[in-house]
Amino acid sequence: MRVRWKVLIVAALIAAAAWGEFIHDIRTPRASLVEIHALGTDISIKVDDFLRIGDAMKKKYGPDAGTILVTNPARAITRINGKDVNDVKVPSQLADVLGFFIIGPPGHHGSTFPFRIDPRKAPEAGRKSEPGVRSLKSRFGKEVPDKYLDFDDRDSVMDGCITTSGADLGEFGRLLRIQSSTSCVVFWRAEPAGSMLISVVLANGDPWMRPFTRRVCRWLMSAALTRVATTDREPPPDYAACVLVDRPDRLGAAETLKVYAYEVRRDGSLAYAH
Repeated sequence: MRVRWKVLIVAALIAAAAWGEFIHDIRTPRASLVEIHALGTDISIKVDDFLRIGDAMKKKYGPDAGTILVTNPARAITRINGKDVNDVKVPSQLADVLGFFIIGPPGHHGSTFPFRIDPRKAPEAGRKSEPGVRSLKSRFGKEVPDKYLDFDDRDSVMDGCITTSGADLGEFGRLLRIQSSTSCVVFWRAEPAGSMLISVVLANGDPWMRPFTRRVCRWLMSAALTRVATTDREPPPDYAACVLVDRPDRLGAAETLKVYAYEVRRDGSLAYAH
């Protein structure tokens, strides 16, 4: 009986250590910073796919059948006299992730980093704040206090973007089924000035990857910082943020984005921001 209890205790200790190491990433330091963000996603569909569905529904239900497109996820709903008669998924893909991060010391309004990033391709170099303040207010104005969107489009610029494929990340990237990622440095020119490396990563590893996203994101950001350092002569960014998008075409994907923000320390290590 005593041996059995010892085995159970050892197993529990191993499980606790694994949970702390691989899920909670407990050994990574925590920064004395406050971070908030607002994020959204855009999807794209091929018009021909939607029109093809509409034509098929008219052939099946007659000329009175009208088909409309709804999003999140993209679906074509066919109605006759206000009654739904068919609901089918429309092929779509993630177009981009947009929004902003605000990060700084507790009790202070920190630096703001607006962005719009497509994980499949890098934007043009030297592009000004995108999306603009007007677009951000339209998208997030009902959810975010006005003070967080009180800035000018000229206050930020996005530059130093790189795109990475799963193959570029070696065996670990293939194991995680990373499809692609785009990482860009956003510079905040107003006070307090700062810079943030933002990575939008497209993956296909759900559901097994979900518990390990904290550790996965930190590894991905360390890799992105290393790549940026080899292609840019600018000093390392002050902060970093990982936006992990896993299987974005599934139902509810917009609500299950995994987001982690970090302070980039002088030695290049990362510390979690709260």
